[in-house]
Amino acid sequence: MKRKFLFAAVVAISLFSSNVFAQKSSDFKDVTGTNFLNAGIGLGSYGLSGTGGLPITASFEHGFSKNISAGVEAGIIQRKFATDWKYSYTVFGVRGSYHFNEALKIASPQLDVYGGAGLFYRHFKVKYNDKTEDDFDFKSSGGDVVFDLHAGARYMFSEKLGAYAELGYGISPLKLGVSLKF
Repeated sequence: MKRKFLFAAVVAISLFSSNVFAQKSSDFKDVTGTNFLNAGIGLGSYGLSGTGGLPITASFEHGFSKNISAGVEAGIIQRKFATDWKYSYTVFGVRGSYHFNEALKIASPQLDVYGGAGLFYRHFKVKYNDKTEDDFDFKSSGGDVVFDLHAGARYMFSEKLGAYAELGYGISPLKLGVSLKF
């Protein structure tokens, strides 16, 4: 039974890896109908005075025309300061991107250069628990809507799997991560 399970797992992994890592052309001159799923981390944050834990971010975009895609994005940071302070910062919203490959005459079919804008709701929460005195606990939260600008590039190692880097204003000034194209 263990051998059959092991054999089935090896076959499944082989089929998956041949589909994901197959070296086919990933042309970005027309993104119509193409989906992009990005997941990554941020370096730095716009949270509480620029401090925060490690930002985790994800976005999804769908190509609606030759050079335009739009979708959603979300990100979160949580951090504890000393032993008494806890801070969380969350953003989520919509975004759109223009893909510049045709305009910039980029010859590489694996490289996608894009930029765009978005509208986000950002929410913060700060909590202070004084462990020595029960009378001094503090909680505060709030949020607002902000405008986002972003510029980035993704490089596809295969037809479906790549990496991306993005500068912008969402949750972090620089985001790095994995990009899936399907």
